Amino acid sequence: MPKVKDKTMRLKYCFIVLLVGLLWSSMAGAEKVAVFPVEDLSQGPNGVNFALTEYLEKNFEKQGLELVSQKAVVSFMARNRIRWLGFLNTYYILQARKELGADLILLGTVTQRIEKPPAAFGMVLYLIRTDDARTIWSYTGALSCNDVRNLFAVSEPESTEDLMPVVVKNMMANWPENIGLNRDQNAVFEIADVDLGRQHVSPGEKITCRVGLRQIMDEHSPEVSLKIQSKGFVSMKRKGGNFYEASWPAPAKEGLYPVSIILKWPSGKERIAFLGTYHVDSRPPVLTLGIRGVRLQGAVAFRDRIFIVPRLLERELISRWDFSIEDEEGRVILHQGKQDKLPTRFIWKGQCGDGSAVADGRYQIILKVWDYAQNIATVSEKVVVVRNPPDMILEARKHEQELVLDIWNKGEIPIAFWHLEMLTDDGDLIKTVEGEALTAKVDVTVPETAVECIVTARDILGNQMHKEIKDINSLIRQVEGEDKPQDTWTAEF
Repeated sequence: MPKVKDKTMRLKYCFIVLLVGLLWSSMAGAEKVAVFPVEDLSQGPNGVNFALTEYLEKNFEKQGLELVSQKAVVSFMARNRIRWLGFLNTYYILQARKELGADLILLGTVTQRIEKPPAAFGMVLYLIRTDDARTIWSYTGALSCNDVRNLFAVSEPESTEDLMPVVVKNMMANWPENIGLNRDQNAVFEIADVDLGRQHVSPGEKITCRVGLRQIMDEHSPEVSLKIQSKGFVSMKRKGGNFYEASWPAPAKEGLYPVSIILKWPSGKERIAFLGTYHVDSRPPVLTLGIRGVRLQGAVAFRDRIFIVPRLLERELISRWDFSIEDEEGRVILHQGKQDKLPTRFIWKGQCGDGSAVADGRYQIILKVWDYAQNIATVSEKVVVVRNPPDMILEARKHEQELVLDIWNKGEIPIAFWHLEMLTDDGDLIKTVEGEALTAKVDVTVPETAVECIVTARDILGNQMHKEIKDINSLIRQVEGEDKPQDTWTAEF
């Protein structure tokens, strides 16, 4: 009888262990992973490898892990102005938990990618737990084509594209088991929320840090303070519950300043955690405007539209911009501003804010940008709108039995193309001449009857001219002072 009872107890114990194991297993499988775009140093300081990112996600899906969509991850990076890959500080890790619902974050960096034989590929992965911002697993993998040898050389890798799946497979074979149960049971606190305010500030600006602690596993409340580079220690004041706050002025010297939180208990226990960094910036962005076109007395000329390309000579995060155009009297005829990154280009079609075309004349383009520390940079460029047709002069003079036509451009805009035709009364073509530069001379035998002369031209801005002279003899008489030529002008736009 005791043996039966003993056996029953063992069965119950095994059932409980099995049930707990299944619960733990389901907890581990319920972890939600956010795979951030993989940094690819082989493409430059901030290269990204989306193909490898997608490949990693597919591997996780096969393992039954729940993933945050890549669209949501990229949107999170855009909202939080995360410009660098391969690293996240505590603030962004906690934000990812709050905004994406991610339990785990996977960061990756391609450290080696050599295409020429023998091809080589290497990368490193970091797995971060979001509730305490701890790295719970990391692994480095690297392979060369020389490292993989198959029987009869069948399916041997020849490029980094062939090596990548092998490297990832080897790394995933070392994926940690029960990642959801890896909590550090000795941790005495968890950071629930961190707010460092604006992370880009100007010298002397007030910085306020707010921290919320999720739980305090101690009978006594700790003394909470911040350790700030160049400032030393700043005591934090309790603002109700487990929320603490501290403020201090930004230092005068530019640079990145790390901030850590320190908890001290009466028992002597002490814990420290890195919260993030803030950037002190006193210099405005270095900005220029790139405008291509014909320069007329210090201004760029255009006809129907002009492309304005802003360039930051030093890498800088822009918080907002303001674009405006003023006429010669300083009145703003067009304005647009936005709290966003700087566009790659602006296009002005020679219109006012209501869509009406501006008159020919000189205008000033003004662009203002603010960085995240609210330093402002202003740059301007003068432009001139020219829609008038080319101003060509056509004169004639006799030279023995020949008639010499002199053609030149009176305007300031260079000619791109011109064409001259001479026709009889019956419409027969006598002579045709064309060119790309002026001045020019055209020789023709003096006609006995009326000959029509047609001249067309286009300047480099696209303005066109069409001139008809009904009788070329009128030009001769004009030179001799006998008559006034009868010609017509047509401006083609």
